[in-house]
Amino acid sequence: MLETISLALATPIAAVVLNKFYEGLGSKLGGEVVTLAAAPIKKLGQLVWDRLLKGKPDTDKLLEQAAKGEPKAQERLQEYLSKALENSELATEVEPLARELQQVLVQIDASGARNVQTVTGGQGLQVNDPKSQVIQAGENARFYFGAQPND
Repeated sequence: MLETISLALATPIAAVVLNKFYEGLGSKLGGEVVTLAAAPIKKLGQLVWDRLLKGKPDTDKLLEQAAKGEPKAQERLQEYLSKALENSELATEVEPLARELQQVLVQIDASGARNVQTVTGGQGLQVNDPKSQVIQAGENARFYFGAQPND
């Protein structure tokens, strides 16, 4: 039995949840977008796995098949999760995570999905010109361009 699920297994769960709250948005989870939105996808998938699927007969096999793109498994997962999300308690728990993922997807769409990295904790980096210089530093870093002041 799986305790934690991989990004590949979390993705079909996240797609169903997104479609429930934001019709059609789950179809955007594919390819590079999954990599860019990995943290919120895993968080959402893990919550649904822990609260709903873990320990139930054959749910791990169903999830693995859905992750491989098998249409019947994806349909069964869709039906099962859609019914479960009608439970207001579970829907209340997953809705903030779905909103967070939706915001990440909107951000990726807005930037063309080419130079965005989302870091858990709400910080991010966006570079629109691939030829431009990127400077990153820690929390208390100082940057000096030109002469350095005396400390």
